[in-house]
Amino acid sequence: MHLSQRWLIGALFILGVFGLTACSKEPVKIVSAKMVDTMDRGSGNFDRLFEVCFDKPLTSTYYHKMVIISKENLKIEGDGLLKPMASDPDNPCYVRNLYLYINKDSPIDARALIKDYMVPGNVRQLLIQIYNEKPQGKEPPIAEKVFNNL
Repeated sequence: MHLSQRWLIGALFILGVFGLTACSKEPVKIVSAKMVDTMDRGSGNFDRLFEVCFDKPLTSTYYHKMVIISKENLKIEGDGLLKPMASDPDNPCYVRNLYLYINKDSPIDARALIKDYMVPGNVRQLLIQIYNEKPQGKEPPIAEKVFNNL
């Protein structure tokens, strides 16, 4: 075997090994979600939260999309990263602040609307979609679940 053939075979082997391990993530399964309003200590910044739980703690970073609709049809949509929790690596549940999902497409006065309508018992539907990476097109989520009457 010539030196160039050895180099090519070695390079392909290394690319194959790193290519397979770098892209693989554990599958995720969404098991529960609930509204949380007991974590605020008076600041008003943590009074509208939701908790999503997986079958096991996340070991990789995932991208998620969320759509939440109140019984009055107030709709808040958002997205972001879900990362493994360094402070609590064995916890399969993640608490997300609804105020952080306010963006340019949110309704006018979204913060006040969230405070008034996104309370436990008044959420008609919560859709959570999990992706390996931020979707670039119409690729399907790796996990998806709809929760009603939270």
